[in-house]
Amino acid sequence: MYWNFGDILRGPDTPPFRDTDGPLAVEIGFGNGEFLERLAAERPGYTVVGMEISQWCIAKGARRALAGRLENIRLVWGDARYLLKYAFDGECVSEVFMNCPCPWPKRRHAERRVARREFADLLASRLVLSGTFTLVTDVDWYAAETRDVFAAAGTYEAGPVTRIQPRGFSTKYERKWLGMGRDIYEVRAKKKKSAVRGTSTQKIREELETMESAESLLAATTALNEESFRDLVRSLEGNELENSDYKVVFREVFFGAGMSALVKVISIDEGFEQHYRVKIVHADGRLRAKTDSVGHPYRTPGVRASLRHVTRKTGAEL
Repeated sequence: MYWNFGDILRGPDTPPFRDTDGPLAVEIGFGNGEFLERLAAERPGYTVVGMEISQWCIAKGARRALAGRLENIRLVWGDARYLLKYAFDGECVSEVFMNCPCPWPKRRHAERRVARREFADLLASRLVLSGTFTLVTDVDWYAAETRDVFAAAGTYEAGPVTRIQPRGFSTKYERKWLGMGRDIYEVRAKKKKSAVRGTSTQKIREELETMESAESLLAATTALNEESFRDLVRSLEGNELENSDYKVVFREVFFGAGMSALVKVISIDEGFEQHYRVKIVHADGRLRAKTDSVGHPYRTPGVRASLRHVTRKTGAEL
């Protein structure tokens, strides 16, 4: 029972969350899942989505959902900056919560904070009108910085930083900080209009369409035999692509029966690392390539670049 996660876990090979899934509430970084469990129990008509970068937390959260018979919980694994972009349709989320996240106090880690304009804009593209974002933290400057960023974005009505009293329910870290005598602060921002600078739903759809055309690639390569096919695919090993947005590394090649191969690829998009395989098959006079269904990645710029590179390197055309 405790490992038969069924529909609880969602990944890149499943459709994005949409408004047809009913009201959506999201917790970013749910940890041991206490708040997520409470949220799902209090909102039975909602789909409650938990995001976590830790696989172990994903497993614990899934077991907690099963044990509590909470059929409205769904979990996604990875960096929220990318999960919000690729795992959700535009303007479909009603509530987003972050409870006691790491404030990343060092200057060199500032880009990982929630208090960034890019994050506020991305979140606004996913929230419904009047949808809310709530941050709870024990760090006063982090709360103030987040409030200022969301207020300056122009798409939110950002409330003041408030010092909150112990609530009827608190998270593990909230209880820990309260036990140490620390104050707990809350910031809440409500989306007031839809005009968003940055990532738009249309842009995301265009990216997905580009990816689909890359996956359906192919050029006629009737002159290929098995030996030349293997030489062609081996030429991808060790290739690297890099720019300011992503880095892609092509690793080992695994050959199957006939003219088929899997190429192991690692892509890193602004710190979001994915390991996947590109499948290359020659059949009926055509060379075809697509991401393999096992370990199917989110369609980030790095993943799209890896497919474009395969088509160029093998002489195939989009």
